[in-house]
Amino acid sequence: MRHLLCVMSLFVLALSAQQPERATIATHYFYWYHWPTEHFDEPGAPGHEGHCHHLVDPEKVSYRSADWHAQNFADMAAAGIDVALPVYWGAPHAYERPNLAFSRLGLPPMITALDRMAEAGEAAPKLGLFYDTSTLANDVCGRSPRGGKADLTTDAGRELFCTTITDYFAAIPQRHWARHRGGALVVTYVSGFAAAWDNGLGDALRERFAARFPGEQVCFVADVSWGDVGQDLSTSWGAALWGPRVLENVRTKRTVMQIGPGYDDRAVPGRRTPVREREDGAFYRWSWQMALRQRPELVLLETWNELHEGTELCPTKELGRQYVELTRRYVDLLRAGKGDGESVQLQWPEPRPQPDRSWGKDADGRAEVFADFATGERVGLREVASEDGPCRVDGGVLVAGTVPDGMGSYLYLQVSDWWAFDVNDGEGSFELEVRRKPDDHVAVEYDSHDPGGALHGAYTWRRPRSSERDGEWLVETYALPRARLANRENAGADLRFVLSDRRASIARVTLLRR
Repeated sequence: MRHLLCVMSLFVLALSAQQPERATIATHYFYWYHWPTEHFDEPGAPGHEGHCHHLVDPEKVSYRSADWHAQNFADMAAAGIDVALPVYWGAPHAYERPNLAFSRLGLPPMITALDRMAEAGEAAPKLGLFYDTSTLANDVCGRSPRGGKADLTTDAGRELFCTTITDYFAAIPQRHWARHRGGALVVTYVSGFAAAWDNGLGDALRERFAARFPGEQVCFVADVSWGDVGQDLSTSWGAALWGPRVLENVRTKRTVMQIGPGYDDRAVPGRRTPVREREDGAFYRWSWQMALRQRPELVLLETWNELHEGTELCPTKELGRQYVELTRRYVDLLRAGKGDGESVQLQWPEPRPQPDRSWGKDADGRAEVFADFATGERVGLREVASEDGPCRVDGGVLVAGTVPDGMGSYLYLQVSDWWAFDVNDGEGSFELEVRRKPDDHVAVEYDSHDPGGALHGAYTWRRPRSSERDGEWLVETYALPRARLANRENAGADLRFVLSDRRASIARVTLLRR
């Protein structure tokens, strides 16, 4: 009998080992909104007209309102989300600073909301932490010197980093803590706001966390930009724009995935970030399909409600509950270990660059654009400098600057987006005319829809279609079929001259529609 029980136990263990573990689903919760003055009153905010979507009943939106938090938590639960990650800007010794105050003031109403929901028997997420490391920059939280950043290899820097995290969890009753792998879930933003860091940071956090909360552990998830800082897991910010990235844990072979529905910050003045089209949910479905194949242990949904950048999943006036329902569907499939049986084809497999309308309006409606370096006249076409393409006009010709050994040498040109920008495939037939010195060896690479070109066609190589002498000059023409001209080359350029011997003397460049 004992032998039979042992065999049955081994069978159960083997069977359970084959079953998919329950993935944790978390989302970044931007709770900095307060109608109508905080994150509603600047251009590009969800209270303004423009490309961004708009919150339902904005006059009820406030991080000070338990009712508003409760509505968000109920919607997250309906979507199958386990964890809300409040986007936390609380910096020790700067809690009352106007740009940071919401971080602390918004926590008690969250707790009130969760307690009410628990008492009513309503499903709600637990609270982890998204540590917005922007507060490591001195200018964000008022530290000196101006322009400085925290050095996380020093005792003071580590104390700042760790206290930010432990102060947050001290403000949250442990009954509401989100845990992954048995530890309080901490996810960090990118590393660019710190001056330095090393792989002892994770151990320092664990020690300080255990000292402040005896018997408790932390699950430390760091953005890949940190490299090795002793984290438990890694993730990659930017999935809403660039697509999901699979990050595998070496020890367990389980993965973390970050997923988003799209990205659009065109309503924010001064930004020209590429746009990731949602395609009526197709991009989100395509991203989730990757997760269904990978079966990650942790899924980070980017974001619940960052409307300024158009990454929100929460209900909006324009999209209703579309993304709440989509999320629920895919969370259920993931937990069931199933695929969705669909084949999603994206119309825009890459983010779409935004036009730069700050120059070249005089080219609007013209048949051709040109840059004449002999006369200095430019209409809709200009040279732009890049690390591998320094340039100057000298003696009436465009010439290349000096680049380091081992680096290619180019001359970059940008076409006015008033004249042509991100041209649809099949409509982009253009002709390039170049007047240059005949002794220089020059080729052309232009931004096209040709999938055979480098970097999805951004650098499509062309030979001259014709070449003839005109006195001391060589005049070459290039056909540029399927041109896209979406500013995808270095420095936002649309085409470049490849200089095999690092020499070029170009007097005039003309681009025509054909």
